Amino acid sequence: MMLWLLISFAAVTAFAFRALPFAFKNTPALTHTNGSFYRFVSYSAQAMLGVIIYDTAFNKLDAPSFLQQFQIIDGLKILLLAGTFVVVAKTKKILPSFLASLVIYLLAFVYLNN
Repeated sequence: MMLWLLISFAAVTAFAFRALPFAFKNTPALTHTNGSFYRFVSYSAQAMLGVIIYDTAFNKLDAPSFLQQFQIIDGLKILLLAGTFVVVAKTKKILPSFLASLVIYLLAFVYLNN
């Protein structure tokens, strides 16, 4: 029963955060970009993106397993993710930051595996 409750809660919240902007698209709550509702919807989308990135970068490990299996490449991933976040926040340009981080990661990956 608890599993189905969790699955239904996840489905409802995922749908709600994707549907709310369309339901309120012409209201002042979403047209006012400094408002709390607009920021909430925006942050929830960014949080979901963060979960996807974490799952991809660290193989869906929980925190204790991640710390037990920590390697140098994992530290590099954390630094690159944090650095990319800072650069994107300052420059507002995603693609150059992503490509620079990708090149750094690939070079480090090749270096560490040879």
